[in-house]
Amino acid sequence: MEQEKKEKLHGSRGSLAARIFLIATLFLIVPLLVLIALLYVEDLRVKKENNIFTINVIMDQKVGLIEGMMTQELEVLSEVSYLLRDMPNRESKLGEIAKRDGVAAIFHLKKNGEGQYISDISSKEEIKGKDFTRLIHEAEVGNVLILDSHTPIFYLTRYVEGSEEAWVIALTLNHLSKEFPIERDKITPASISLVDSGGVVVSTTDHALKGRRIPPLKKGEYTLDGKVYFAEIKKVSKTNVSLLISAPERVNFVDIPFFFLKVLLAALLIVVVGGGCAIILTRVLAKPLQRLIHMMGHVARGDLDKRFTPSPMGFEINTVGEIFNETIDSLNEHIEAVHKERLEKETYEKELLIGEEVQLSILPKKLPTFPGVEMGARFIAAKEVGGDFYDFLSDGKLMISIADTSGKGISACLYSLSVRSMLRSYGELHQDLATILLKTNNLFCHDTGDSGVFVTAFVAFIDPKSRVFHYSNCGHFPALLQKKDGTIEKLTTSGMALGVVPFETVETKQKQLHPGDMLLLFTDGVVEAHNDAMEMFGEERLITSFGNKKGLSPKHIVDEIIEEVALFAEGCPQHDDLTLLVIKIV
Repeated sequence: MEQEKKEKLHGSRGSLAARIFLIATLFLIVPLLVLIALLYVEDLRVKKENNIFTINVIMDQKVGLIEGMMTQELEVLSEVSYLLRDMPNRESKLGEIAKRDGVAAIFHLKKNGEGQYISDISSKEEIKGKDFTRLIHEAEVGNVLILDSHTPIFYLTRYVEGSEEAWVIALTLNHLSKEFPIERDKITPASISLVDSGGVVVSTTDHALKGRRIPPLKKGEYTLDGKVYFAEIKKVSKTNVSLLISAPERVNFVDIPFFFLKVLLAALLIVVVGGGCAIILTRVLAKPLQRLIHMMGHVARGDLDKRFTPSPMGFEINTVGEIFNETIDSLNEHIEAVHKERLEKETYEKELLIGEEVQLSILPKKLPTFPGVEMGARFIAAKEVGGDFYDFLSDGKLMISIADTSGKGISACLYSLSVRSMLRSYGELHQDLATILLKTNNLFCHDTGDSGVFVTAFVAFIDPKSRVFHYSNCGHFPALLQKKDGTIEKLTTSGMALGVVPFETVETKQKQLHPGDMLLLFTDGVVEAHNDAMEMFGEERLITSFGNKKGLSPKHIVDEIIEEVALFAEGCPQHDDLTLLVIKIV
C-alpha cells in the first residue's frame, strides 16, 4: 500500500514537470510564431491601405481639377455669350477667342423648326450646320461635359433649360491630361486615366492602358494581363467620363529567413531557460502537493480531523487545500446535522404515533343503535395529526357532537380529548344543552389559559319521541337539514368557539324533524379540500352533493361525498382531517 502511494507521489511530480514544459511550449513558442505571422500579415495590410489611401487623395485632387476646369470654361462661355450678343462680325471675334491651347472650337447652337439644335455660329467653318442635339439632351440630364470617344473631343455645353440656344466649347484631350502629372514619390509607378461610359481608357498617363477595357474593380483591385493593380475609379459629376487612378501591386516581402532565425533563437531560449526553471519549480511545487495528497489519504481512511497546512510556495495548491479543509468542516457539520435531524425525526414519529393513538381513542369504535335514527359517519385523518372528533351519548336522548380543535399535533389531540370528556361528563349530569356547553366552555378556558387554543363544535340532542332537534353551534359550520321534500336548510346559532372566553349564556335552537329528514354535520377538512388550481371544494358543492343523494342510506351518502372530495382534490395532499356525519330520521 505504501509502495503504491510513493509511486503516485512520484508520478505526480513527473506529470507536473511534463505539464509545465508543455505549457512553456504551447503557450509561449506557438503564440510567438502566431504573433510573427500576424505582424507579417498586418504589414501587408497596412501597406495596401496606405496605397489605397494615397490613391483616394490623388483622386479627390484630380476630380477637383476637372471640376475647376469645367467651372472656368463655363465662365468663359458665359462671357462669350454676353460679349457677342449684339456684336457685328461675331464669327471673326469668336475665332480670336478660340485661339487658346487645348481649345478646338467655340460655337453657338440654335433650335430649328424640327426641334434640332444646329450650329449657326462657329469659330470653325466646318462645324456650322451640324446637328448637336445630343449635347442638349445630355445637358438636360445634368451632363455638361461630354466626351466624344471617336474624335476624341470634349464638348462643354452652356445651356439654360427651356431655352432655344446654347454655347459649346470643344476641348482636346490635352486640355485635361495636362492637369494629370502624377506624383511619382507617392506611388511608383501610378497612372491617371480617363475612362468612357463603356469602361474603355481614352486618355492615360500609362500608354500600356490606352484603349484597354478596364474590368470591374473588386475590393479596390483589378487584374489585367495577369497583373494585379490597386485602383480607384470615380465618375466625374456632370460628365459622361470616369477618372481611374491605378498602380501595379508592389509588395516589399519581409525577409522570411530572418524571421525564422529569430523564432528559432527564441524557441531555444525558452527550452533551455524555461526547461530549467520548470525542473526547479516542479520540486518546489511538489512539496505542498505531496502534503495535500497525504492529507487526502488520511481523510479517505475516515480520519476527518486531519487538515492541510499551507506552504509559502503553495500558491493555488494552498487554495485547493483550504477549500478541502472547508469541505471537511462542512462534511462534519453535515454529519452532525443529519444525526440531529434523525433524532428529531424519530422523536416526531413517536409523537405522531402517540397522537394517532389518542385521536383514534376519541372516536367511537362503532356507531350506537338508537330508536328512530339511522346514522353514518366517517373520519379520514390527514398526514399530520389534527384535532377532529365526533361523539354520541345515549341517555334517553341522543347527544351528538362534532368538533375541530385549532392547531396540529399531539397537543391538538389532547385538547380534543379534554373537550370530549367534558361534554360527556356534563352530558351525563345535565339534560339542558345550554348548561352542558356553558360549563364545558368555562372549564375548558381554565385549561387553555393563554395558549390561544380553541375548539369549534356543533352539539345537539335528538328526542326519539318528539323528534325535536335541539342544537347549538359554537363557531362551527352549520348543520345541513335535508327535508323529505328535498329542500336543504342550514341550522346554526351565533355561538362562539369553546375556549376563547368564558360564556355567560349559550344560544340554543330547536327544529322539529320528520321521518325521512336527514342531517349532515362536517368539519372544515371537507369544504377546504382543494385541487391543483387552489380551488376549494366549498360549502356550495357540498350542499349540491348532499341534495343529489336523497333516498340513499346515511352510510352511502358519507362514502360518496368522501369519494367526490377525493376526486376533486386530484391527488393534492390532504392538509386537514375530513369528518362527516349523516343522521336520518326514520
